[in-house]
Amino acid sequence: MTYEKTFDGIKKTLMKADTSGLDRDFALQCNIQGEGEGSFYIAFKEGVFSVEPYDYKDNDAQLYASGDTFSKMLSGKLDGGKAFEQGLLGFDGDVEAVLMLKKLKKPATEKKAPAAKKAAPAKKAAPAKKSTNAAKATAAKPAVKKSDVAKATAAPAKEETKTEK
Repeated sequence: MTYEKTFDGIKKTLMKADTSGLDRDFALQCNIQGEGEGSFYIAFKEGVFSVEPYDYKDNDAQLYASGDTFSKMLSGKLDGGKAFEQGLLGFDGDVEAVLMLKKLKKPATEKKAPAAKKAAPAKKAAPAKKSTNAAKATAAKPAVKKSDVAKATAAPAKEETKTEK
């Protein structure tokens, strides 16, 4: 694997981590050995977390491992202490700065949000009850159109009578 692919994967993993557990500034230079050789740094300065593909000369410590070992450690698949005991990880410098990596909290796996509950169907409102007098009054009055009023007030039409011849 190339350095660029290794670094991009490591950076993506680290940038998802929760840094709220970090309680001091630190800078680590990580040196990838073997396939995809190169270096990058991890720094936490004044509350800002960075992962960049450069040497960091003013570092607190330097780490040495393969790209695969760094990837597994930083994603939580391999404990850094075990990697050191097994000879997969080496370091020079401030051990307290190196241990800050353990304080990075791995992001929680995303859970699907529970499906939203469907709203209960809306109840139909009961028709308003009218008083019995109002109901009778409404029933007694047929609807009257303006055209009906106009016909009623007009002069009655003359009937034509036909006479038979």
